[in-house]
Amino acid sequence: MHKHTFRRVASAAAFLLTLGFGTTSCDDVVEVDPRASLDLSTGLSTPSDVQAGLRGSYDAVQSVNYWGLRYMMFADLGADNARHTGTFPTFAQIANNLILPDNTELASIWNIIYSGINRCNYVIVEGRKITDPSFTTKGEVIAQARALRAFHYMNLLGYWGGTPEGYGYPGGLGVPLRMQPTADINSPAIQPLARSSEAVVVDSIKADLTYAISKLPNYSSAVGGGGSTNSRASIGKVAALALRMRLELRLRNYAEVINYANQIQATYGTTVPLEGIYANIFSNKFSTEAIWELPFDAVDANQIAFFWFPTANGGRNEVDPATTLAGAHETGDSRLPVNVASSPNPTGATRKFFRVTGDDNVLLIRTAEVLLSRAEAYARNGQLFEALTDLNRVRARAGLAARAGLTQAQLITAILSERRIELANEGHRWFDLRRTNTVQTVRTDVTQTYRNLWPIPQRERQTTQNLVEQNPNY
Repeated sequence: MHKHTFRRVASAAAFLLTLGFGTTSCDDVVEVDPRASLDLSTGLSTPSDVQAGLRGSYDAVQSVNYWGLRYMMFADLGADNARHTGTFPTFAQIANNLILPDNTELASIWNIIYSGINRCNYVIVEGRKITDPSFTTKGEVIAQARALRAFHYMNLLGYWGGTPEGYGYPGGLGVPLRMQPTADINSPAIQPLARSSEAVVVDSIKADLTYAISKLPNYSSAVGGGGSTNSRASIGKVAALALRMRLELRLRNYAEVINYANQIQATYGTTVPLEGIYANIFSNKFSTEAIWELPFDAVDANQIAFFWFPTANGGRNEVDPATTLAGAHETGDSRLPVNVASSPNPTGATRKFFRVTGDDNVLLIRTAEVLLSRAEAYARNGQLFEALTDLNRVRARAGLAARAGLTQAQLITAILSERRIELANEGHRWFDLRRTNTVQTVRTDVTQTYRNLWPIPQRERQTTQNLVEQNPNY
C-alpha cells in the first residue's frame, strides 16, 4: 500500500501513529516507531506533505481489516449472501451471528477505522494551516478528507450504532466522535471518549458531506486512493452525493434520497449510466459504472479472492456464496455466473473477485446502487411509475423482463430482492437488513434482536476503563 510513501510521511510527521488505536490481525500496513510525544508543528507543513497525508488517509480504507476484506465480507457473511466454509472461529461467529466482544475481527475493524479517522483529522487540521499560494488544491484536499471521515463514521454506525430496529430511531446509540488528531500521548485529544449518540454522529457526518459537496469537483483531481491518478479512485462531488444518499436511505428520509440521486444524475446529463455487461464491472477496472473505486495492485494487494477461492486455485476458501443465493436469481439472469460461478470452484464462488494475487479493485459506490436506492425511495413515497423505471433499467442490463402491475408493497419487495442480487457480496446486505428491520425475517436463526448491533470490542472497553459503554445485553 505504497509503504514507501507512508514511511516518508511517518518519519517527517509521525502521521500514521494512532495512539490508543493499535491495529491487530492481518493488517501490517502501519509500520512506524512508537513515540511518546510528536511535534505537530514539524508535520504536514508543505502542500506535498498534505497530499501525502491524504494518500495515507485513503490507504487505511485498503486495509485487509477494512474494505480490503473483512469489513466488506462480513456484511454479507452475517446476512444471507455468504456462508462460512473455513476454519476461522472468529468468522464462524460472524456467520452465525453469535459474536463475542473478544472476537479479534471486531477489534481489528474498529481500530483501522479509527486509525483512518485520525489520519483524516490530521490532514484537515494541518492542511488548514498552510498558506502557500501554490497549494491550489487545498480546499479539495480538505474536502476529500472530510468526506472520508464521514465515510468512516457511517461505517462505524453500520455495525455498532442505531437500535435493534435500525438506524435513525429515538435513542439510537452512536460511537466515540473524535474530530481532532491524536499525535501526542499527553494531549487531551488522546484521552478516552464516551460514545456520542447516533444523532450527534449523524449530524457530524452530514456536516462533513455538505462541506465536501460544496467544495469538490464532480470527480476529484487531487491525489487519491492507492496513489492512483484515476479520478474515480478519489472522492469527488458525485461520490460525496452518493454517500449522503446512502446515509439518507438508512435513515428512511426518502425525499432526500431522491434529491441526492437526482443531483447525481444531473452530473451525468439526463440518465445515470450503467455498464453494458454486468461481468465487465468487475473484470475491467474503473468501468463507466464506477463512482468511487478502491484500487489495488500486486503490491497494494487485498485478500478478498484468496478468502473466496479454494486451495487448488490459490485461496483458502474461508467463505462461499450462500446456498440460497443462486436460487434467488431468475432464469436467464446474467448476474448468476458472476455471483455464483461454477468455475474455478465447483461448489460455487464469486467472480466479482477472482485475482488471487489480490489486485481486484473494490467498488465502494457504483451507479446501480444509485438507481436502486432511488427506485426504493420512489416506491416508498408512492411514485410507482418512477420506481419501476429505475428498477427496470437494472433488470434490463441483467437480461430480465420489465416488472409491471405491482402494488406498492410488491414493488418494494421486488426492489429489495433486486438489490440483494445486484450488490451481492459487495458489502451492502447486512446494512440493508438492518435499515429495513428484516434481520430476523431473513435470518430466522437470529432470534435475539440485540445482536443486530455488534458488541463493542472488549479491548476498546478495557483500554478506556469501560468509558465506552457496551451495546445492550452483551
